[in-house]
Amino acid sequence: MTLETGSNHPKYESYKKAWERIAAARQARFFLEAIAIEESIIADRLISYLSRPEAKKQVAKNKKGQWPGLGQLISALDDEFPEKLKVGDFKDIVQALNAWKEDRNRAIHAIVKSDPGTPTVDIQEFHLMAEKAAEQGAKLARAISSWHKSEKRSASKDG
Repeated sequence: MTLETGSNHPKYESYKKAWERIAAARQARFFLEAIAIEESIIADRLISYLSRPEAKKQVAKNKKGQWPGLGQLISALDDEFPEKLKVGDFKDIVQALNAWKEDRNRAIHAIVKSDPGTPTVDIQEFHLMAEKAAEQGAKLARAISSWHKSEKRSASKDG
């Protein structure tokens, strides 16, 4: 079977596999893997939305061919929606994304990073921190994906 040009079937299959990996990683307690995939989904959907020609402050790749990082994407989303943006169960998606970004950073670095001369976080505490970040990341990734889909539908009706 050949896919027609412009088909989103490969993207759909990638997302399907990504969600399967998130579920498997969370079940196996590989929370950092889940967090990494969730961030990829969130960033991909934000890039898709914020790189559209109508965006107030359109994001683009830099000179090295890289898209902006998550923090820059969240900032661009905040610029796009100066008023609080409600997405799914999140009353302020920008605040929720920023809070998760901080939790994600703490979880990723907590296993070995500490101030010089101080011990690292207890392994149980690390697992709880990572599990919480993976759980919240999944909720945010689903919310952003759904929001993105509804925005695309709305734009196609308007255009």
